[in-house]
Amino acid sequence: MSVKMNDIDNTKLEEAMQVYIKDQDKENLVRLVYAIQETRLFVPAMAVQKQKQGGFQPYIVKNAEGDMYMPAFTSMNKFPQNQKYQGMLKIQYKQCVAMLLDHPTLVQGIVLNPFSDNLMLKSQMLQLSRQVEQNAKEAPKAYSVKTEDFRMVVRHNTEFHSIPEKLFAQKLEFIQSLNEERLCELYKEPYTEVGQAGQYPYTKDSFEMMELRVRDDLSIIQIIAPSKYLYQTNCREIYIVWNPLTEQVGYYVIEKGLETEETAFHLDVVREDGSIEKLEQAPADGNVMNRVMELFGGEP
Repeated sequence: MSVKMNDIDNTKLEEAMQVYIKDQDKENLVRLVYAIQETRLFVPAMAVQKQKQGGFQPYIVKNAEGDMYMPAFTSMNKFPQNQKYQGMLKIQYKQCVAMLLDHPTLVQGIVLNPFSDNLMLKSQMLQLSRQVEQNAKEAPKAYSVKTEDFRMVVRHNTEFHSIPEKLFAQKLEFIQSLNEERLCELYKEPYTEVGQAGQYPYTKDSFEMMELRVRDDLSIIQIIAPSKYLYQTNCREIYIVWNPLTEQVGYYVIEKGLETEETAFHLDVVREDGSIEKLEQAPADGNVMNRVMELFGGEP
């Protein structure tokens, strides 16, 4: 490595990583979340010249499935031999999380030590880390994640990341595969990934779907998400709208507002680039579908 930097002592983090890699249950996930929380990482970066003052932006790598991740290393001895980078950032893990969560892109998360451990921290893990950081002020010595927080975070990521990413990538193929059973599987995936499939609280009967063909060039699916464990930032309803002639698709949700907000529910749009925008207060019951179709383009 051409840049001279002092190494980082991430022994506790690396130990927690090895335990989690061998057994990805909830307890080991919690240990990993807390072990990485206050650490610093080496992040490979390249020069950018978009601004006069220049600067650096992180490298991006792809896995075999084509998913993109930001690589980060826990220490210098985790760098591959003969691998050269233009620059190297030594930054806090929390800053890495902020890069990805506060500026949504197609990047799926962070991959730790990609040439050795290859541990992928997906968006739900990053959200969980942020939630733990927020809770730390109330209970800085607590060594657990509330079940409610865990459910809220994994559901949020399913509704705002996993489902729309699949929709925009596969479009009509994904739409045609959708039913209550498939939805149940999508919501269950984050629990399975962390060894908590037995704690998954829903069944296919927890979901309701209605498909409406409005015109030859306009169709819409209304999904009523489970009312059980509906926390702030989770979705009460999901609307997938598309033009069968052009394969243009849209993704809209009714999101439960924060406890500190006056608005109980928002109408949001998730765009193909992964960006999320709160559009307006959710319309009254019975008017949401018409409003979504108006926003998508054209009168219903």
